[in-house]
Amino acid sequence: MSTKESEGFQVTKDLYGGMVLKTKDQKFQSAEEYDTKLAAAMPKWEGSGVRGFWAKISLEHAHVTSVFAKYGLDFHHAQSGYVMMAKWLPTSEPSMVPEYANQYLGVAGFVVNEKNQLLVIQEKYHPGTAKAKWKLPGGHSDKGEEIFETAQREVREETGIETEFVGIISFRHQQNYRYGCSDFYFICVMRPINSDQKIQVCEQEIANCKWVDIDEYLNDPDITDANRYFTQCYKDSLTSGNQLIGASPVQSFNRKTTHQVYSIQTPKHKEHKHL
Repeated sequence: MSTKESEGFQVTKDLYGGMVLKTKDQKFQSAEEYDTKLAAAMPKWEGSGVRGFWAKISLEHAHVTSVFAKYGLDFHHAQSGYVMMAKWLPTSEPSMVPEYANQYLGVAGFVVNEKNQLLVIQEKYHPGTAKAKWKLPGGHSDKGEEIFETAQREVREETGIETEFVGIISFRHQQNYRYGCSDFYFICVMRPINSDQKIQVCEQEIANCKWVDIDEYLNDPDITDANRYFTQCYKDSLTSGNQLIGASPVQSFNRKTTHQVYSIQTPKHKEHKHL
């Protein structure tokens, strides 16, 4: 979308009748000039039917944040390098400003080798003073990363084991996670790409790592209820036709890209005796 001048500001229109102002696009940067121009512009925008008003304030222009707050804009979200503020201008209808992303996406690798052993770790940093519990390698997904890519990366970074994705066995939705957000946690069944790989523990994050027989892990009284449940889900899948949630590329609505669509399916690699 192109930038146009409106009431002395360079702005862009969005698809929903709103307007976006970016401080980096303006020819002035003093708080006093923002104050003067907003005092004149806000009533005109409200009267002309502008709906959501967004201000993307770059880090180097943080000194004008209080000016936007003076005219009713509130913090919407922040990323490295900027803060976004917003205000719903119509007074005759409820605010339609969408809430910012409020979930985390976590992924674990449920890595099973040809000996029916599960790859488990103990974290170097963990809550409480007791010994760390054996758990699955994993972590948060990075921007632009598919679920199975996160599983591969996290397993590789924490244990040194290169893997391939088989399917999703289970996922958990947890409320009241970090900063009041919820958390989706996907358990991906993985297999090592070969049997000759040696464990290489990430010394910054991981205290220990090992292969353990799946039944031994399932019967360990010291693992969490969630990890016991995930392990049982895996065992149950072996008796139900190896059905897992797999990924398939499907074209987007405009056919300009593809998305990974996850659905219940039988893994193609049927030659693997445990998967």
